[in-house]
Amino acid sequence: MKANGVNTIIRYYDYEDETLPGKTLRRTERDLIMLNGFKLAVVFQHHNDQIASFTASRGRQDAERSLNLAYENSQLKGSAIYFGVDGPWKTAFALSSIMDYFREVRARLTGSGYRAGVYGSGLVCNVLLRGGLAELCWLGAPTTWPEFYEYYPTREWKLVQLPTSRCGGRSVDFNLANGADYGQFGY
Repeated sequence: MKANGVNTIIRYYDYEDETLPGKTLRRTERDLIMLNGFKLAVVFQHHNDQIASFTASRGRQDAERSLNLAYENSQLKGSAIYFGVDGPWKTAFALSSIMDYFREVRARLTGSGYRAGVYGSGLVCNVLLRGGLAELCWLGAPTTWPEFYEYYPTREWKLVQLPTSRCGGRSVDFNLANGADYGQFGY
């Protein structure tokens, strides 16, 4: 991976009943990644491809779980916890639900030392950044999601996900960084 210019590995925070086996970053894996000279970034995702997941209650629960995992993984203060919004949602109802979720995320992360980030469409990134509910945007790769082409040239995103490719025989999603700080952490 280093030969391909990779310097940060992005891993997931999730619940014990993970959506995929081995999805959640745990301390042992964190140590191996760091010992091999990589930095880390994290994104919380647990059924965040379903609009029903975006409620104030889930936002509070997801933020709490993320903070517990951040402590377990000795995630450095000042780094970010991104929260996935994996869908093409654009209705007033959907955006209102997403905002309710992020109000709770933001409230819980305030004072923790961690920054709230969002992974999602250009529309979702724009709404949450403008509303002060997220500090960092990670623009998702699907160009069919609302306002991808409008948001990309603003360069207000910290990361943009590239189309899935292969590296070392594995399917991976590389990302393009905009600036040196996108919420990653390391030694």
